[in-house]
Order: sequence, then structure tokens, then C-alpha cells
Amino acid sequence: MFQIFWLLPCNDRRTAFLKYYSGSNFNNQILFRAMSPKSIPNILAGIRKYYPVPEASMAQLVSYLEHGDYLRGDLLIRKGVRNRYVYFIENGCTRTYIIAKGKDITNWFSCEGDITFSSSSLYHDAPPFEYVEVLEKSTIFTISIENLEKLLLSDIHLTNWSRTIHQEVLLKMQTLRLDRLSLSAKERYDKFCRENPVLLNRVNLGHIASYLGISQQYLSNLRGDHRF
Repeated sequence: MFQIFWLLPCNDRRTAFLKYYSGSNFNNQILFRAMSPKSIPNILAGIRKYYPVPEASMAQLVSYLEHGDYLRGDLLIRKGVRNRYVYFIENGCTRTYIIAKGKDITNWFSCEGDITFSSSSLYHDAPPFEYVEVLEKSTIFTISIENLEKLLLSDIHLTNWSRTIHQEVLLKMQTLRLDRLSLSAKERYDKFCRENPVLLNRVNLGHIASYLGISQQYLSNLRGDHRF
């Protein structure tokens, strides 16, 4: 039933959500249980990790989401190609990267419960300067930036969630920059292992190396040391 629900047009799905959560009666109660935000537990947990968004607000958000299945190597976002979507990851993993002086440099990883997007598109309605690549078979839901902005203007709980998650991301980016200046390569790798154990066996060694700002060969040596 969950798969059937996501085949509904977005407007029909949103109408069904709103009627359901306003207390209207429907014949197919099984369908509406499948439509609950709890049908996407990783996204639900990822949102509430930052702010306790209540059920009604969550239902509003979920009613706009569009389901998508992606394969390893698919690009959600391409440099220079207009993209007006925010991506919510239910299952799977992505990386954000740029090409600088001919080199592929990873600057972010996202997995279950995370969101990913083009910062230049979200904040300035400008073409992306980065790429977002799917690293494994993934289930990802999208919402247009326009619809997300409407929700943020009308729902204080979603507004607070958005504010909080952006604060946390800003702090993480500042920490990463300081780590590059103050920690050795080994210390940066040790910290990455502690904070991101879920990524260690899912992400290409070269992507981790570029994220940490070290060579792949040196990282390979560090990983060898970790095994003993």
C-alpha cells in the first residue's frame, strides 16, 4: 500500500493527508496508516534529531514529498544545472563534491535521515557550484524549494527545525575548517572514524581522503595501522 500511495499525484496526496489529519473519515484506513510519516522512519528520526516536530507539521511536510529510487553513480545535482529541490534520504548514501584544478574534492557526506541540496540554489536561486552523487542504491524523497519555503512561512515547528539544522551544519563546517588547521592527518582520520562509523565500509577510500584533505596512499597506510 505504501508504494501505491507514492504513485498518487502530489496534490492528491497532500489533500488526503490534510483531510486525514483534520479528522475526516475515509473508508480505506489501511492506506492512511501507510501514508503516515512513520512510513519513512529514517527521515522522521533525522528531522526530530534536530527539533521535535509534531505529527501534524510532519504530515504537512511529508505530503509534499516525491519518492525516488536511485542507483550508484546517479547525480542528484550537477554543477551549473538549475536545481530547485531538497533531498531527504530514507535509505542510502550520497556525497557532495566539487572539481577544483581538475581534482575531485569531496566536502560532505549524507546518509539515512540526512538532507542534501545545492546551497547556492537554496539560498540564492543560483546554479549549483557542486555535484551530489549517489554512492549506493538509495531511496530518496524530494521537495521543491518553493514548496518548502511555503511550509516554513506557515509552520513555526518546521521553521524551527530548519533554523536548527542550518545552525548545526554551520557549526560542523566551522569545525572541519578548524580541524584542517589544528589537527594532524592521523588525528583527523581518527576523529572521522569516531564520528562516522557508518561510513567507513560504505564510502570509497579516495572520497574519504579528499574529504580529510590527505592523499589516498597516506590514508591507506593509516587504515592499515588501525587494523593492528
